[in-house]
Amino acid sequence: MKASPAVATLLLISLLGGERSLAVDFPWVGRGITLDASLNCPYISHRGGTVFLQLSLQTPDIGISKRRPMNLAVVLDRSGSMEDESKITYARKALMSLIDQLSSEDIFSLVIYDDVIEVLKRAGRVGNKSELKRLVQNVHPRGSTNLGGGMVEGFRQAEKYASKEYVNRVILLSDGLANTGVTDQGELNRIVRRYRSRSISLSTMGVGLDYNENLMMGLSEHGGGNYYFIESPNSLASIMNKEFNLMSKAVAHNAFIEITPGAGVEIRDVIGCEFGSESRKFKIPVGDLYAKDRREFTVELQVPPGSESFVVASGSLQYETEFGWLRTSPSFSTTIRYTKDVVIIEKNRDMEAQAKADIAVSTRKVERAMEALDAGNHEEAAKEIDDARQMIISSPAAASGAGAAILGEQAGRLGTYQKSLKDSVGDARRAKKAIQFDNYKTQKNQQ
Repeated sequence: MKASPAVATLLLISLLGGERSLAVDFPWVGRGITLDASLNCPYISHRGGTVFLQLSLQTPDIGISKRRPMNLAVVLDRSGSMEDESKITYARKALMSLIDQLSSEDIFSLVIYDDVIEVLKRAGRVGNKSELKRLVQNVHPRGSTNLGGGMVEGFRQAEKYASKEYVNRVILLSDGLANTGVTDQGELNRIVRRYRSRSISLSTMGVGLDYNENLMMGLSEHGGGNYYFIESPNSLASIMNKEFNLMSKAVAHNAFIEITPGAGVEIRDVIGCEFGSESRKFKIPVGDLYAKDRREFTVELQVPPGSESFVVASGSLQYETEFGWLRTSPSFSTTIRYTKDVVIIEKNRDMEAQAKADIAVSTRKVERAMEALDAGNHEEAAKEIDDARQMIISSPAAASGAGAAILGEQAGRLGTYQKSLKDSVGDARRAKKAIQFDNYKTQKNQQ
């Protein structure tokens, strides 16, 4: 019996399972995705120590002629504060622009919330766009902010049509603090992870200076989507358009990198990412991948004493397609060598991997600075930023061609953060949101 094109594609994928790169001629399979791994120190002292594993994940520009249909739920804050700075007016314009881009094949739902949750458009085909715009135009601010309730209803709407046929996404927009309903960040994160396991991702958009950036960024991290700080509401339409364009280029969904460390190797941290472990396998959530996408992940490893060489870590990218899970491609395996000669260690140092590792570690320091700001300790925040900049300037890779340019860019960003903090004494809301968002983009390789 002759296999169908889809089955033939999956057979080809199975045959290519152990390769670093996946290349198959089918539009919705993540063809050409590569996962490269390098160590900042391929040689290490026989006494063991800390090394950084740099993972570079890249997708090609595969030139999709027709985008995948969307199952999109928009959750809009209509609390009283949305009246300020005409935020609701700009939000309505952004939504109407989004509606113009939807096709008859897309599923769309619209949820609005204050202290009451209201479904203006139940999940279903887009239908009459003029009618949809009329509904949007009649949204007016009132009440408080039941962010959790609105978000959950958005997930419920998306869940009705959630399948591998669609790009399943909830977009949550808010300008204020979650002050009624479920407000605990841990519980909200658990809700988001539960729906993420059902292949529904979440992107968050914080508008103005009064929303909880820790909450909104955390929700997007657990939801596998994107986070945006929108200081000026007049940029809402362009940000909504950016999110739509990303969704239009989705090539892999619910992706994660699974890492198996070598014997005795401990994974101390994955900088900029939540990660978990089970039976000596560590999972780094990646979220959705888009055409011409590049992600960088820095993994801190503690290597035990030893001699000769061994595989310090191996792993693979796993992700969903409309046919199910691809579990074995692309993959990597990285070897480290022991030596008693310090000269050999330094001579073989990978300066590009070193630069990326130092930048990643500096973003951790920026995170600690933001925690200090949350605690009201402006002086401690400034010290953490200064420490981060000094570390970048003194990096072993600072004088190398491979790492000098990106280290210089990071030193410049940190210098900007220092000035922003200095100018923000008395009201650090804008500085904190702007620095935290920029640091987020650095960690996600979105600069």
